[in-house]
Amino acid sequence: MKVDDFIKKYKINKLYSYHEESVGDTTSFGWVLSESLRSDESMVVSSISKSKKVLESDKEWSAKEGNSAATLSDYDKYFKSLTGDSPADFLKIWKAKTEELENVRKVSSQRYKEEEGAFLLSLAELISNGKKFSKFGRVYKIVDMNT
Repeated sequence: MKVDDFIKKYKINKLYSYHEESVGDTTSFGWVLSESLRSDESMVVSSISKSKKVLESDKEWSAKEGNSAATLSDYDKYFKSLTGDSPADFLKIWKAKTEELENVRKVSSQRYKEEEGAFLLSLAELISNGKKFSKFGRVYKIVDMNT
């Protein structure tokens, strides 16, 4: 599928790419807006959740965000930077220890959000196994650009 067709079909209004910057011994990382995507790999599409269970604060943020996309490889890089593990290794370590993971995230993250550990497990499942999920007012799924 061509990128323009993908953007039109999934009503994508924001494209993101992973970005890393090192200054001395410190490396910062995150998402930056992008003007293009590589059409030769799978994309992660993040869209607005229609669930009635979504918190109002998440609904508001998600509606402002609209539909966005980034490559699966960018999500993989982001996950590794965020957790220090590959998604597959993360699942091996934490899949059966969700409560313990939540406690670790609370202690280690200054901007901890309730159920952050569950989000990371779902994100690892998406990246590793293509399992679609919904969390924090967003639906995340993989779209294969070759179909």
